[in-house]
Amino acid sequence: MKTERLGFSRWREEDLPLAELLWGDEAVTRYICASGRFTKADVEARLAKEIENGRTAGIQYWPVFLLETEELVGCCGLRPYKEGQPEFGIHLREKFWGSGYGQEAARAVIRRAFEELQAESIFAGCHPNNMASKKLLGRLGFRYVREEFYAPTGLMHPSYVLEKEDIMENKDSIIRLEREEDHRAVENMIRESFWNVYRPGCSEHYVMHVLREDPAFVKELDFVMEQDGELIGQNMFMKTVIEADDGRTVDVLTMGPICVRQDLKRKGYGKKLLDYSMEKAAELGFGAVLFEGNILFYGKSGFDYARKFGIRYHDLPEGADDSFFLCRELIPGYLDDVTGVYQTPQGYYVKDEEVEAFDRDFPPKVKLKLPGQLI
Repeated sequence: MKTERLGFSRWREEDLPLAELLWGDEAVTRYICASGRFTKADVEARLAKEIENGRTAGIQYWPVFLLETEELVGCCGLRPYKEGQPEFGIHLREKFWGSGYGQEAARAVIRRAFEELQAESIFAGCHPNNMASKKLLGRLGFRYVREEFYAPTGLMHPSYVLEKEDIMENKDSIIRLEREEDHRAVENMIRESFWNVYRPGCSEHYVMHVLREDPAFVKELDFVMEQDGELIGQNMFMKTVIEADDGRTVDVLTMGPICVRQDLKRKGYGKKLLDYSMEKAAELGFGAVLFEGNILFYGKSGFDYARKFGIRYHDLPEGADDSFFLCRELIPGYLDDVTGVYQTPQGYYVKDEEVEAFDRDFPPKVKLKLPGQLI
């Protein structure tokens, strides 16, 4: 394996000097054993175990080197844990901390686990006092699941899982579920994306803030896209209904706000995020998605005019332009015998004064009245 700056190798018997350089350093072993340090015998045993894992399971905590200088950075990789669920681990030499090498190496290992090794999920644990490891696992999309006893330290370790179904690797980006600690950054990204687009200023960041607490909010479909540890996109879904002309109430989804960071628009990230989130909505059994958008973009992901499905937009006068109102079936034929009126969830309707109060907690921005705005 290779990344932009790093190369991976395999542990061999003749690598004992490298193993001592890594695991002989107390800064590295502080959180991986009860004593906080490895003896020479411990280093030899660890090296032997890595070699054995490579021979029997085809995986190791592989040694990682700088491509430019061939200097040992540390190790990063996998070891057997459960069938279909290897354990992720990473140990870096202190001189390379804070340089982004850990995240860079980890993403390469995650790609290999899911794409080549066909893992369904990845397990990881860390010492309860190792804040750097906890932060890294969070950035990689791992989700806390339980406390688990770890014999080498004699402590209960926080344990995490990264599910294949909850994440998508796209070379330099991942898609994962939003976490509580993401909320403010997501709201700010939405604000930057929608500011002065549909109205002077915007309300979408406050709408997102409110919808998270709405009963119709689908937490399993609340996604963010991340690149190099920074959020670059988001999408979310709400449950709603079509009030059918024959008296039925037909369950559907609506979507948004959806956005990609300003400097990364028109580079394919939005479509990747949209297609992934639609796939996940289909896997959860939802039948159709209706929302307001531009057919020139969303048509590339299977959306069409809702009128072609016999669905009308609420409160829109007959004969008015409805080209903004789009639909995509997630279950083929789901709307075949349905005609009726789509209802926007009430959570999208927010008061201007509440938007203004919420917006005061963000950095000041100039509101402009521009051509093409709706309000």
